[in-house]
Amino acid sequence: MNPLKKKLLAALALTGCLIAAPAMAELQVRAGGTMVYDTVTNLTWITNAATGGLLNQADATAWAASLSFGGFDDWALPTVAPVNGSALQLDYSEDGSTDVGINNAGLNTQLGYLYYASLSNAAFSLTNTGPFSGLVDPGNDVGPVFWTSSASDPGFSLAFFMGMGMQDQLANDTLAQAWAVRVGDVAAVPEPGSVALMLAGLAGVAAARRRRSI
Repeated sequence: MNPLKKKLLAALALTGCLIAAPAMAELQVRAGGTMVYDTVTNLTWITNAATGGLLNQADATAWAASLSFGGFDDWALPTVAPVNGSALQLDYSEDGSTDVGINNAGLNTQLGYLYYASLSNAAFSLTNTGPFSGLVDPGNDVGPVFWTSSASDPGFSLAFFMGMGMQDQLANDTLAQAWAVRVGDVAAVPEPGSVALMLAGLAGVAAARRRRSI
């Protein structure tokens, strides 16, 4: 391999490392800060959790289903699958063994996993909101309350009380927050500093080539 090609490959490899460095974190900012990708769940969230506003459950579902954001139209409300793998368990528990209560941190609950695992919060203690906005309600310690798409008892659906880290049933005609999520990643936007370093590296290779040709 000639020396010029070696220098070019080295510059590109260094640039790749610099751009990929933030990818070590579980939550990665996307699309200029408007979306956040979770590398463990393979979910992309809208960064501003208050985007949908306060809606009843039916309107929240319709809003998410019709949403076109960031070039994508496959958004939906977060989901909860039964923790036991078969049917929702609606008795309250504090160890995550049922689908109502605190410490619901499994991959079966998208909001619960985000709160407990991705953001590393403890029950009744929302201390880390990560790159998101709209996760705190200054006027209400238990909120905001976010709808899920998972129906529970007749006339009720599961919702997540973000201030408490609690998953519980909520009457479908209640006004609660609509937040959208989609499956899959979106194209990462390189940080401006990384792009500048890449261009500087390529410029250096080009300069070295000119000197060799003189």
